[in-house]
Formats: sequence, C-alpha cells, structure tokens
Amino acid sequence: MSYRNQYADAIERQFCDLENRIIADIIRRIKKTGEITSTADWQVNKLTGLGYSSDDIESAIKNSLKASWPDMFELYDHTIEQEYTRNKKVYEQINGKFVPYKDNAQLRQWTESAKDQTKGALQNLTRTLGVAVSVNGQLTFLPLTEAYKKLLDAAVMDITSGAFDYNSVLKRTVSALSNSGIRTIDYASGYSSRIAVVARRAVLTGASQLAGRISDMNAEKLGTEYFEVSHHSGARPSHRRWQGKVYTREQLVTICGLGKVDGLKGANCYHDYYPFIPGVSKRQYSDKWLAEQNHREDQPKTFQGKGYTAYEAKQQQRKLETSMRAQRQKVRGLQQGKGSPDDIINEKARYQGQLQEYKRFSTAMGLKPQMDRVYIDGLGRIAPGNMPKNI
Repeated sequence: MSYRNQYADAIERQFCDLENRIIADIIRRIKKTGEITSTADWQVNKLTGLGYSSDDIESAIKNSLKASWPDMFELYDHTIEQEYTRNKKVYEQINGKFVPYKDNAQLRQWTESAKDQTKGALQNLTRTLGVAVSVNGQLTFLPLTEAYKKLLDAAVMDITSGAFDYNSVLKRTVSALSNSGIRTIDYASGYSSRIAVVARRAVLTGASQLAGRISDMNAEKLGTEYFEVSHHSGARPSHRRWQGKVYTREQLVTICGLGKVDGLKGANCYHDYYPFIPGVSKRQYSDKWLAEQNHREDQPKTFQGKGYTAYEAKQQQRKLETSMRAQRQKVRGLQQGKGSPDDIINEKARYQGQLQEYKRFSTAMGLKPQMDRVYIDGLGRIAPGNMPKNI
C-alpha cells in the first residue's frame, strides 16, 4: 500500500466513525422509544431526553474533523519526503546544490497552502451532509438534521401508535440509513457520495497535486521540460491512453488533461508524473510493453456469465465492497437496537453470501481481495452466527 493510501485510510476511518456514531444515536433513540407504550407517554418522554439536538450532530462533526487533521498534516509531510527530499542526490549530481525543505520558502508556502486548501475542502464537505431517504416513493436528499428528525419522528409515531411493531420499524430505519449512509452533496450537479469516500478523495487529490508541483519545481531545477507519467493497471479508459509515456509540460495539459477535474491529477486520479531528461533518463515502460498490457486488460474475464475488462473488474470490486459495508452497517444497527434475533441472523447470512461472492469474483478476475477496504468501517467482525435452517 502506498504511503498516501495509508494516511487516506486513517482519515476515511475518522469519517466512517462519524457515520457510525450518528446512525447509532438514531438507533439508540428509537430503541428507547420501543420501551414507551403509548403516544401519551411519548409526549411526556420526548421532553426528557428522547428528542435530538442539532448541537450533538455539530459536535460529532467537529470532533471528526479535528481528529483528521494530524493524519492530513503527516500525509503532506510524507509527500515532501517522498517527492522532494529523495531527489537530493539527483540535484547534487546535476547542479551540485540541494536546498533543504526548511530553507525552501517557495515549497514551504506551497505545502501550507495545500494543507489549508484540503482542510477547507473537508470543512465544506461537512456543511452539506445529509441522507438519501424515500419521500412519497421518491429518493430525496435531505440535510442531515432534517433527515435525522424525519426518520426519528416517523419511527416514534409508528411505534407509539401501534401501527407497526418495534422490530419492523427498526429494520426499516436501519435499512434506510445503511443503504444511504451519511452523504455529502454537490447541489450544482445533484450528485452525492458517502462522506468517508469523498473525504478520502479530497485528501488524496490534495496530496497528489502537491506532488505535481514538486515535480514541476524539480524539472525546472534540473533544466528539463519533459516528464514521464506513471502507469497502473485497470486505469479508466480516458487515462489509459496517455499513461506510462513521456510528455512535455505543455502536453501534460493538452493531452493528459492536467488541471482538469477528469484529467491527470484530477479527482480520483492515481497517476503521478516525474522529471525526465532525454538522453539521461530511461523510460520505465516501453511502447511495446504498454501495448501488450493494454491488450491483456482488454481481454474480458467472465464471472456468472458476464465479461469484465480490467477496468470494469476493478469498478465492480469497489461496488461489491460498498455493498458489504452497507450490509455490515445493517447488521450492526439491528444488533445495537436489540432487534429480532431472526432478522439479525438473516442479515448476517446475506453478508456472508456477499463475502463469498466477493472472494469468488476477485479470484475469477485475478484481483487481490481488498478486505481492508471493507473493514475500514471500524465495525469489527460481523460473524455469520448460527444460520437458520431455511437459509
């Protein structure tokens, strides 16, 4: 695992924990409601701690942000070490001079700017948190405090009025929360994603862009306008056509899309570029090797009657991991709410089925299972337990 992913994982865990705590709080309040026998009792009890406070949510968000800063700062410090300091010998061989980071005012300014920018991005993400819930049969994004109140009020009314039993309401609410997760939305596009995923992406993008600026500076000091772009398997089609090759700085923009959200160093891009000195540097990937690799990745591998290219296989693997995390959240929610033992066993069985399918799919595609991407939710072991005989 790369150093960037290690730090990004730590930050993602903080936001997974935030999501878990908010969902657990809703379940705790619904569980408390299940102990109330009538609507009249609810009217009395809601004044004594059963209701929610938006201050509690704000406090949880602030605590998660605060906890993520050390990992984010360490990530940028490590980026300096990996992308700048390690080139000390190259500098000394080419021009005999290397300026330590502490004496490099320009680089220190860039680093602080990148830290502030990423910190601001994470703060902005938490200002648009919400839950995708069903309203009149339509999936609608509701701001977090509104969704919290709506889900809790609906659960309370259904339980205290006797319209639904506690286990049915608990299962319905847990399913709604685990299927959606705590999300952040881009209101301009209407697109929303789970906060932990977006936070991870923001941090990785910030570190990647800082590494790019360091590469630009290194190239200038080394007197070259050429760069070699890195290569990784399963790249998205629009990136695969330019990865692994050498370009001028201008071509990084015109061909690779540097500076664009969907280009080199953009959102979810794992590529880097490094100074390349013609006649001195040696390419890591020949054109022949790249062509052969692309041909191999284009050959579909089959699972349950469907073919997947290398890119499609990696996307499907991520999708299966997301489904497993949602199912784990569902099991844990039912456990926290002291739900029906049969419901809990059935949901565990579904998770076990997902887990087996994930392993079979990964094997068929020649991919390494990445269970750390599932367990990053911090929910611990979701054991299958005793399976009912009809499963």
